[in-house]
Amino acid sequence: MLREDIAKMVVELVKADHSNFRQIESMLDDYLGELSNYREVSIGATSSANYQHLDAYWSEVGHHIFLIQYSKQVVGFAFIRDLNSTELVAHQVAEFYVRPDSRRLGIGRSAVLEIWKLFPGKWELQVHIRNTAAIRFWVSCIDTETGDKPQLQEIKAGDGRRLQFNFRIG
Repeated sequence: MLREDIAKMVVELVKADHSNFRQIESMLDDYLGELSNYREVSIGATSSANYQHLDAYWSEVGHHIFLIQYSKQVVGFAFIRDLNSTELVAHQVAEFYVRPDSRRLGIGRSAVLEIWKLFPGKWELQVHIRNTAAIRFWVSCIDTETGDKPQLQEIKAGDGRRLQFNFRIG
C-alpha cells in the first residue's frame, strides 16, 4: 500500500471553532515563521499577533479554518476563503500548513483533496516563488485531482514574487 493510501485512511478535516483558537495561534506562529524564510522582502506577519486576517476566519461568512488531523492528532491547518467571502471569482487557499514532522506522508495531499471535494469549482492559490517544495506539492496535488496543468502567473506582492495557480475542481 502506498504512503498516500495509508495517510488517506487516517487523515481527517475538522472545522475549527473558537475553542481551537490557541491551537491555531500556536501553529500559525510556526507557519508564519517558516513562511518568512521564503519572502524576498521582509514584510508581513511573522506571528499570529500581527496576522491581520485571523479575526475574519472566526466572524465572517465564507471564511473557514480546518484542522488537519492524522491519527486523531492535529498536525496542521487550512485557511479557506470561499466565493461568498470577497469579490473573488474563485475559492482560495489562503494558508495551508502541515507540521514538518508530519510532512511527506501524504497527509497534506489527503487534506487538500478533501477540501476540494467540499468546495468544487474555480480555485486560486499563491506560493512564494522561492518555496520550491510548496510549488512541487501544489503542482502534484492539482495534477492528481484535475489531470491537467494549472494556469500559472507570476504575481508581484509586497513581500516579493509569488506564483499564482488557477485551476478548476469538478
